[in-house]
Amino acid sequence: MLGKSVVLAALAVASVSAENYLGFNYGASKASGPVKVYTDFKEEFDLARKLAGTQGRFNSARLYTNIQGPSKDDPISAFQAAIDTKTTLLLGIWCSAGQEIVTNEISALIKAINQYGTKFTDLVVGLSVGSEDLYRNSVMGIENKSGIGAQPSQIAEYINQVRKALASTPLKSVPIGHVDTWTAWVNGTNKAVIDAVDWIGSDAYPYFQSTMPNSIEDAPKLFWEAYNVTAAATGKEVWITETGWPVQGKDMNLAKAGAKDAQTYWNEIGCALFGNYKTWWYMLRDADPTPPETEFGVVDANLKPYYDLSCKNAKPVPSPVANSTPSSSSAASSGKPSPTGTNSSGNTPSKNASSRPNSGSSTSAPSSISTAYSSPGSNTSRTPNSNDAPSGPSNSPGTYSVEPSSAPSGTGAAAAKPAQTTGAEGASGNASNSAVSSGVAMSLVAINAVAVAFFLL
Repeated sequence: MLGKSVVLAALAVASVSAENYLGFNYGASKASGPVKVYTDFKEEFDLARKLAGTQGRFNSARLYTNIQGPSKDDPISAFQAAIDTKTTLLLGIWCSAGQEIVTNEISALIKAINQYGTKFTDLVVGLSVGSEDLYRNSVMGIENKSGIGAQPSQIAEYINQVRKALASTPLKSVPIGHVDTWTAWVNGTNKAVIDAVDWIGSDAYPYFQSTMPNSIEDAPKLFWEAYNVTAAATGKEVWITETGWPVQGKDMNLAKAGAKDAQTYWNEIGCALFGNYKTWWYMLRDADPTPPETEFGVVDANLKPYYDLSCKNAKPVPSPVANSTPSSSSAASSGKPSPTGTNSSGNTPSKNASSRPNSGSSTSAPSSISTAYSSPGSNTSRTPNSNDAPSGPSNSPGTYSVEPSSAPSGTGAAAAKPAQTTGAEGASGNASNSAVSSGVAMSLVAINAVAVAFFLL
């Protein structure tokens, strides 16, 4: 009876979506460091549509910032490239560098709305306020030196600022979410963010779950367990914002990087997701031109696929919880590469291959996914290089504008690098991250048996 109720609760989270968008993640800089420009984004968006065997389905792009580096608040050139290639956009606002950068992010978005109008706004399918800030602010994130994060109250305040800024624009109804690891979503201290968003962004990388059995054979189980935990913990629509398997990199416990296992992960997980869930794969290209130590790209430096992307010979492994298409919903994930490192302004985190449950969720996860991941080195930079001092955006007659907001509690108006471990909120938040709720743990242990329960319905 308990198993049946858990299954029904997880299924209830699923929602019907007009379209389950499919695309890749696109950083603001190349793996080798230079900031991307219009021609770079257009080349990648065109390439994604033309991938052999995919029938042009990869026509959406997830971005991490609205700002074109190295400017202060100019709209990123990916917007024009998206317009010219008819690529839909999951926008991103970088939130771990303080109020000034968030204000600049909002300003860049308002400028884009004024500059491009509905040619731009009609392509926007969602907006993520932040990416893994809660993980980086957690006990485990700090221990793993994952970079600067943000408090849940800060993220919730930034979400409110974005909603206010967009209230009189064509993006007033855009679905707003936050992207993080499953450990952030099962952590009760992050409830303010869960309450503030319309959807949950989930980043999942079984490859990095190195303190548990994580061979490619274990990957489907790890992925779907964490997916369903997130769905049950939040009760909101879950978008799969990052997942993938590297074609090269070091062994992570039982996980081995390589085209063979990357092909298997694509066939078993990717082909189960594509068309059934809103999904942005990590990633199209890492070798640009030189690959990072851990390379996730599906194409090489010559833009040729490393493996078959058609799903023609795939044997997809769907979630054991759902027996119908869960359109862009109910599922969660585990960890993945996280951004780390900042420039002098604190606003140029790079992609770091660390995946990680934090050490203290207010909810415990199933036993098979309850331990920490390790942290390889960085690769693609997600945000622009901007050292300009912030200033209020100009207010032009007949256009949308944004009012500079006061900094959220705990940051300070000029703080570009919010402290992770200082201040009353930081101390209490990280302390509570170490407290595990046994009551919620019981319900999540029940989810571990969900596959069995489902077949008993």
